Amino acid sequence: MTDCAPLVVAQEMGYFKKHGLHVELSREPGWATIREKIYHGELDAAQAPTSMVMELSFGYTGMVSRCLTAFVTAHNGNAITLSNELWEMGVRDGASLAQVIKANPARRFTFAGVLKYSSQNYLIRHWLLSHGITPEKDVDIVVVPPPQVHDCLKRGYLDGYCVAEPWSSLGLLQNIGFCTTLTSDFSPMHPEKVFMVTEAFHEEDPARHLALLRALWDAATFCDNPENRPGLSRLLANPRYIDVPVDTLNNALVGPFRMGMGNQTPADDAIVFHRNDANRPTLQKAAWVMNEISLHKIQPKFSKPSRAQILSCFREDIYDDLLASLSRN
Repeated sequence: MTDCAPLVVAQEMGYFKKHGLHVELSREPGWATIREKIYHGELDAAQAPTSMVMELSFGYTGMVSRCLTAFVTAHNGNAITLSNELWEMGVRDGASLAQVIKANPARRFTFAGVLKYSSQNYLIRHWLLSHGITPEKDVDIVVVPPPQVHDCLKRGYLDGYCVAEPWSSLGLLQNIGFCTTLTSDFSPMHPEKVFMVTEAFHEEDPARHLALLRALWDAATFCDNPENRPGLSRLLANPRYIDVPVDTLNNALVGPFRMGMGNQTPADDAIVFHRNDANRPTLQKAAWVMNEISLHKIQPKFSKPSRAQILSCFREDIYDDLLASLSRN
């Protein structure tokens, strides 16, 4: 995903080495693989969906591994794309989509997120609900891996989806659908990805963890500088990393964001890596995730974790240690 940028920059720009670390980056095929490798100890740390910290810590999928984050690596970064067929039917936004769905009761419309416990799943549901469309009742919601969503849309298996960059732009720039909204426009600064470690990894060597966070701080600062964005797109386009055209990455990283059908919008906040206190793992950011899981009944028999439980996963105290260590250096 485009928002892996801080890890790639920390490696390629020498920030890991600067802070005395030898890091091997591993490109994994999917989020389930990352979850399982963290659980089995095959990865020491990972960029992960914000929900995965709670998913593993509280055992939502049956695997329990106490995890934490002390660094949010990205906010925003998603878009909602609808099919060209819906455009031809008169859809331009959520309100017109609701009208088309109501006018076609014999047609079952299908929309996708990319993972059960993901912002994309929450956001597509939230956006539909905000326009009077009830998931599971009025439309179907399915899970499709990010690299496959635009092909499924092209083949008519989906009517729309919410996915993170670069997979939104990849479909849009191939004229496979149109973007009706960036998620940064209707849910500004929603937490997207975090740097996740196990509790055991942190406790084994807190100084090592802080060194990793210092490297990511340097990298996130670099990634958020508009002057660095064109070079960042070229770096991420490398086959070792995302392996998509530079122009696709530029759509959200540089802008303007081309939405399809001749429309475009500024990409200033399409992905936020550092500004607006983005990296701080606050209780409010964790609460956003918990509230979405509760609202959409993602977890059967869900009961919200206590404040203490959430604070054990979102470690603002470690983040404060990071800031203190930065001021000493």
